[in-house]
Amino acid sequence: MRLNWNDITSEKRIPESKSKKLTNLRSEVESDYNRIITSASFRRLQDKTQVFPLDSSDFVRTRLTHSLEVASLAKLIGKQICSEIQDKKLEEEEINVHNVVETLNCASLLHDIGNPPFGHFGESSIREWFKKNLPVIEYHGIKLSELLSEQQKLDFYNYEGNAQALRIITKLHRLNGKYGMHLTSGVLDTIIKYPVDSLEKVKEEEKEKKDRRLIAKKIGYYESEKDIFNTIKANTGTFGCRNPLTFILEAADDLAYTFADLEDGYKKGMYTYDELMSVIDRSGDENGRKQLEMKLESAKKEKVYDGVDHDPYRQAIFQWLTSKQLYCVTAVKDAFINHYDEIMNGTFDKELIMCSSESKIIQELKKFAYRKVYCDKSILRVEIMGNEILTFFLDQFTNATLHYDSAYYEPNEIQKKYLALLSLNYLENYHDAVQNKSDHEKIYDKLLLAADYVAGMTDGYARLLYRELKGM
Repeated sequence: MRLNWNDITSEKRIPESKSKKLTNLRSEVESDYNRIITSASFRRLQDKTQVFPLDSSDFVRTRLTHSLEVASLAKLIGKQICSEIQDKKLEEEEINVHNVVETLNCASLLHDIGNPPFGHFGESSIREWFKKNLPVIEYHGIKLSELLSEQQKLDFYNYEGNAQALRIITKLHRLNGKYGMHLTSGVLDTIIKYPVDSLEKVKEEEKEKKDRRLIAKKIGYYESEKDIFNTIKANTGTFGCRNPLTFILEAADDLAYTFADLEDGYKKGMYTYDELMSVIDRSGDENGRKQLEMKLESAKKEKVYDGVDHDPYRQAIFQWLTSKQLYCVTAVKDAFINHYDEIMNGTFDKELIMCSSESKIIQELKKFAYRKVYCDKSILRVEIMGNEILTFFLDQFTNATLHYDSAYYEPNEIQKKYLALLSLNYLENYHDAVQNKSDHEKIYDKLLLAADYVAGMTDGYARLLYRELKGM
């Protein structure tokens, strides 16, 4: 199997668009960009956690600003790769560079759109709630875990923002009808970081850790989106592997958050210049050490004005993080070209960054960020609070949705009020999904309905609604 660049960036929509193009001035993928940036789902990213939940500072990144930074890096890497492919004549036909770059742009803006409130810890909270409650809660005398198929049950036990992203943009965010944002297949495929379902993912975990595939680390779609997933893969020709652009998106994401989180962490006083230098030394990055020392020396020589709080260490660190990030961009490009045949044959199963010349320093910086930034007590406290909020919402909204559209139950007054809070788009999607299903077969969709609403909340809205409902 050899992947084809025209298929990789497929402009086919699902279902295929019947309307005629109104203008030749905008490509299909540029139309995708407009649909994304004008969507409420995209705007909500401005109030979703990147690292510091519910932070009041305007200088700290949100999911929105992070996604914009990822897009910038992904486009740059994409341009460098296309240029190299053409210079080295690695393809017989000329690549449509515009479509490659714009597909990366759109996918970057979407890659975190499925994340629930309170960052990745929110995903963990949702997973743990389902693991704890599905074997306990009963519907008409039968435990929920027994009413679900094995895959449906594992979808909830392995709840994942990546799979939720596909669900949002193909169904829940209704631009015009029931097809979500109705985006091109190339964009949809690029955000599918893990092209496996929950059954495949769990089966993969039975293998020795060294034998597990990267593409099966998490799930990329739920059973509810199986048909859409298969159509996307048919349109792009990437069955059984990642879209090559996904490797670029993954690398851009890693580079964006690694360096940005360290910048934000220094602003908050979470580490020192000397501690960062120790990390650089551990990685054996001699050039990195020289560059940081030179930037500090230069910053110390700058003229300091009265009343100006000049911090040469901060200036040196921020300049170093920026230049090192750009240096890593070129390293990622080189890794893509070095593994080009494997990638285009669908056999490459590693992270580009880990195959690059900068892998050691990136690994050390990630470990450092985990110790000094992600495990800070201020973050841990808010994550614990987030768990309490999400647990409460899942208790209440699942209780309400199980009594909705039921042959056995009628919602009580409290349950009706919770149901009234649900998005009309989500309710319409639910009814589309349960047509011709028996009462017990609807359980999977009812649980998804509750999870969709809770996961779709922003951090601020979740905290505000929790306080209101708790009378705080």
